[in-house]
Amino acid sequence: MTSDPRHDVVADLRKSSKYATLCEATLERTAAWALTRHPRPKDAAKAAKRKLHQVFGAYLDPGAVALAERVVDDLGDKPDSTALVEAADAILRHHASSKERLAGLSDFYQALWRVTGTPASVLDIACGFSPFALPKMGLAPDCPYDAIDIDTRLMAVAERFRALCGQPGRIEAGDVLALPPEKGADVALVLKTLPCLDQQESGAGARLLRQIKARAIVVTYPVRSLGGRDKNMAATYRDSFARAAAGLDRRVDEIEGEDELVFVLTQL
Repeated sequence: MTSDPRHDVVADLRKSSKYATLCEATLERTAAWALTRHPRPKDAAKAAKRKLHQVFGAYLDPGAVALAERVVDDLGDKPDSTALVEAADAILRHHASSKERLAGLSDFYQALWRVTGTPASVLDIACGFSPFALPKMGLAPDCPYDAIDIDTRLMAVAERFRALCGQPGRIEAGDVLALPPEKGADVALVLKTLPCLDQQESGAGARLLRQIKARAIVVTYPVRSLGGRDKNMAATYRDSFARAAAGLDRRVDEIEGEDELVFVLTQL
């Protein structure tokens, strides 16, 4: 019996320490994409790894998830608010995207809520390390915070942290390109995510915005590369956002930010 080449590519990805914990849907989807370009499984696996590095691996410092696990372990069963804030800082400074806004993190979220209104519930899509910012988000104690991203190991430790913070909700692994989020929310966060989605599938970012069920959607874009270069990214992503948001029945507000473009789309 001839084996399915996609299974061979997924098996190869599972052997990689960098991608072994990504959810099955992401590995299956990336393997299928690679095989359309490289029929030989060995070549397809190499292409899949390059793509996963581009959209995931480049943003994750080696050992960052392990560090998060150690920090959460050290919190014990009933950490106080000071310990939770210190843990958040220790974890977030080791993630490329999160550390850019770490110094003004509380102000960042308060600026969002001033435009969206105080959230009754939050859905954080492709959240990365954002759940570890919970102690600084300023959410009401009864505000459900749900989050989703592709790394099963990262989402597991983030869910433990959410529980220790006492914030209702659920954090779990999933792939929004394979299965759009079905759960609605008052405010949805899509932070520095749309460019990564578009790198995987043309038009994926615009499609996601149309699929999200939320009164308000917060969309952000980076204005500098991981190496700190400008590359005219602000102008490029402003145009990209305009195309993605075209035709949506939503008001668009822009929030001034130092390190990223921030847009809020509110239902009319």
